[in-house]
Amino acid sequence: MKSIYLIGFMGSGKTSVAKRLSEVLHVSLIDTDDLIEETYQTTIANIFAKSGEKTFRDYETDILRKTPIKDRIISTGGGIIERQENIDWLKSNGIVIYLQTSWQEIVHRLKDDSARPIWNNEQRDKKKMLEKRDIKYKETADYIIITDGKTPEMIVNELITLIK
Repeated sequence: MKSIYLIGFMGSGKTSVAKRLSEVLHVSLIDTDDLIEETYQTTIANIFAKSGEKTFRDYETDILRKTPIKDRIISTGGGIIERQENIDWLKSNGIVIYLQTSWQEIVHRLKDDSARPIWNNEQRDKKKMLEKRDIKYKETADYIIITDGKTPEMIVNELITLIK
């Protein structure tokens, strides 16, 4: 089986869906954000604060290229599609699923989240970022699943039906 890459904006449920999908398919899970923190021995928030977003994106690209292209569920960071080389990698090396989530749903899900550096940056227009990224997510995806009002179980069931 080709690896399955989950893409989508922060709060779209990539990590929750990836965990459940991994259990159902009995396939190992890789979370690129977790792997970045493990590899570089620091948090993503610290990388953003000390080295900036460009450095984080460099790390993200490096980690993506090290992910196996077979037999894995891979949950990516929301900005993985910010670089064309990452889009090309995703499209060439696996099945790409876009977990599409509305702005209202994202705001609801992340209202108490203090761990995301971009979400908590008051200078960033997150809604505009979602609108811009949505185009790239759609262009990159093999399949799109709308996540609003759905549990991870419902999304996994829909995803399995799509890829069979």
